[in-house]
Amino acid sequence: MIEIYFKRPLLFDYLFASIACGLFYYCYHIKLVNLPESGNALSTTTDLSTIALTLAGFVLTLLTVLVTFKTSAKVPDRNNNDDVTVFDLFFSTKLYYKTTDLLKNGIKSLTFIAVVGFSLKIFLNEAATRYITFWNIIGLVIIVTTLWRNLLILSKIIGLQKEREPQVQEEEIDQNQE
Repeated sequence: MIEIYFKRPLLFDYLFASIACGLFYYCYHIKLVNLPESGNALSTTTDLSTIALTLAGFVLTLLTVLVTFKTSAKVPDRNNNDDVTVFDLFFSTKLYYKTTDLLKNGIKSLTFIAVVGFSLKIFLNEAATRYITFWNIIGLVIIVTTLWRNLLILSKIIGLQKEREPQVQEEEIDQNQE
């Protein structure tokens, strides 16, 4: 299931966000929930836009670190990968390029949420600012799904390290016993 999500993550993110917004609109339409006052909605828009930009900065930093490490990675020998570090193996696979694409798209999505949020805050008239809550729902879902996806990516990278680590420790123990 996660593989399907990772094939088109932005499509799924915005689909989830649209569904959540639609459900909230339905609940608003049948008077199950009320919209917050426009001042509170605008404050939430500012908060979500700031959070999105901050997270985009963190993801950009992670992407920069990965690209920087790639430049110093050794290309592993096809015949013997025992002495190659996990990161060198990671950098030589398609997984590296998929990871960088996912991170770049996450940055774009978070930046989009922030720019649209700030733009709505600037350009909406007083009467329409009340309905900015619907954008806030979309923004919140996008932020959460993007953060979740990036945590999954980091977990997979750490998982690669854990898979390789016991082999290295066993080799060190064998060498110490000789």
